[in-house]
Amino acid sequence: MSTELPPPARSPEDAVDRSVEMHSDPRFQELKRRLVVFAFPMSAAFLIWYLLYVLMSAYARDAMSTVLFGRVNVALVFGVLQFATTFGIAVLYARYANRRLDPLAEELCGELNGDGPDEGARQNADSNGAAA
Repeated sequence: MSTELPPPARSPEDAVDRSVEMHSDPRFQELKRRLVVFAFPMSAAFLIWYLLYVLMSAYARDAMSTVLFGRVNVALVFGVLQFATTFGIAVLYARYANRRLDPLAEELCGELNGDGPDEGARQNADSNGAAA
């Protein structure tokens, strides 16, 4: 039989106050910075790559219709590469998030939910140990 008392009930106002405080936490600012460092350049690069495909399809028809082999032309290869790039970015983001975003986010979430400052890190270590 445990002698621990249940956690005290928290009011909605308390949750709002903790959320507002979290926005000024330097770790939260670092988490946002890490997200922007990945998402902005990757989004810009993909947008430029996509616009190149669209513009070449509209204004460089001769180049896009160049046959590479059989019935495969440059436009078809560009189109397939758009899909490959999308999946590649998704894989890169998943790896980046697992390594650089998720551990910090879990730590902050644990604190925000009132589990204590190290609860998120402990949960992350437990899940990594269970997965191994």
